[in-house]
Amino acid sequence: MVRGGKMRSRKRSIDEIIKNALADAPKIEGYTIQQLAKITGAPWPTTRWHLELLEARGAVGHYQVGRAKVYALKKKRR
Repeated sequence: MVRGGKMRSRKRSIDEIIKNALADAPKIEGYTIQQLAKITGAPWPTTRWHLELLEARGAVGHYQVGRAKVYALKKKRR
């Protein structure tokens, strides 16, 4: 679509943004919900909800660091 003489790119879904961010996360660590909320620009409750969906699908896993959950992409098994 053209708006104001500029091409508008397709808006990415929050799921895509989270997956891309986690793909680029440090391999040992990952990101907390607050860090992912900042990256996506979405409120943390929305980010948490999407992370729970991705975790239920088996795409994302987490581990505890103190009171925080650190999320990372699960490695694909061959």
